[in-house]
Amino acid sequence: MKIDLLPLSQISDALASGAVSPEALLEASLARIRAVDGRLHAFLRLTTDEAQVAAKASAQRRSSRKPLGPLDGVPIALKDIFCMEGVETTCGSRILEGYVPPYDATVVRKLKQAGAVIVGKLNMDEFAMGSSTENSAFGPTMNPWDLSRTPGGSSGGSAAAVAARLVAGAFGTDTGGSIRQPAALVGCVGMKPTYGRVSRFGVIAFASSLDQVGPFAQDVRGVAYLLGAVAGHDNDDQTSSPRPVPDYAAGLDRGVRGLRIGVPREYFGEGLAPEVERAVRAGVEKLRSLGCEIRDISLPNSPHAIATYYIVATAACDTVTGPRPPSFSRCTRRRGPKDSARR
Repeated sequence: MKIDLLPLSQISDALASGAVSPEALLEASLARIRAVDGRLHAFLRLTTDEAQVAAKASAQRRSSRKPLGPLDGVPIALKDIFCMEGVETTCGSRILEGYVPPYDATVVRKLKQAGAVIVGKLNMDEFAMGSSTENSAFGPTMNPWDLSRTPGGSSGGSAAAVAARLVAGAFGTDTGGSIRQPAALVGCVGMKPTYGRVSRFGVIAFASSLDQVGPFAQDVRGVAYLLGAVAGHDNDDQTSSPRPVPDYAAGLDRGVRGLRIGVPREYFGEGLAPEVERAVRAGVEKLRSLGCEIRDISLPNSPHAIATYYIVATAACDTVTGPRPPSFSRCTRRRGPKDSARR
């Protein structure tokens, strides 16, 4: 199998062993983007020149046996909500078309310090207000498994790029499901960290009391590498946590035995597709077989969660479109919680 199609952690291992160079890996990623993304539309723009400089620097470090960590030389991409110095950042909206930030978001700065090769900026619902990536001002992103279906949103470009193996990893944001939902729809790993674990400085805000930055990858270890690189306190974000950052990848070796998992009975009600329920329950049983303690629980206010979210998120809305942006209103009318993923 081609190395550039492997999960992030295996790509990292291949770089460490010298089986592939950062420059060759970047060229493979760019070639796949050119071959596939015309139909997928995950990328809004490439940062080819910057990526080539970063890949060359990574190759020099690795030849000197001084890599910066497991992400050194790994191609990744960013939801177009992260400010990146010298690179147009639109947040999926023509309102910001032509805006070129003079600084890097903290996440971008930390990724550069980790040696990651940033390949480009990814499509998203406008100002992160949507759940299908159909609400981008620059056109929709497609699900790589079925181009007639949505990859979810608002971080649909990030999820689709990882699922299609255009890049090994990506970053998105999650305000009300915008990492978890697209990861589920395309079949990759997406993580919404605890609020404050990752700095939001330089992230174009939707609702600052809810917005969270998180990673996508093909594998859990890859997500652990990505989260470890960007987590931690930031003086530029007063809501970021001062707690130390653990070694997330090392923690994976402990397994899941002894964990308690609550399964809310309200989550298995009207509108749930039978095949989805079967898959979820099979996953629950797999966790039980691995030693998890499974508990049947009740979250009686679950039916009110979406309505509450719409009130809180729009009340806390920070974007230039105002407290009740039209794009968000359209999204809520077009696609509700009971709709299928079919476009």
